[in-house]
Amino acid sequence: MIFKKDNFFFGSFLGFFSPIILIFFGGLLKEKTHVSFDDATIYVISCVINLPIFRIFMINLNKEKTGRGILFSTFLLMFYYLYKYM
Repeated sequence: MIFKKDNFFFGSFLGFFSPIILIFFGGLLKEKTHVSFDDATIYVISCVINLPIFRIFMINLNKEKTGRGILFSTFLLMFYYLYKYM
């Protein structure tokens, strides 16, 4: 099973992949329902989803390298957010 691997690159992929999917669905939801979220709010909410994923891999599954990859990608996404929106 792929979730049994303890790999930094798998964690980085997972940390980048989950926010990108949520940004896509947030934009789709914003377009279809005309909700008044701006793009920065959707971006921050999509990055916050990495926190429970990080906790699951670090604490519950004891996969330290994967957790480090998730944390690394979250920091990169947040630095991009600060560059783009601040």
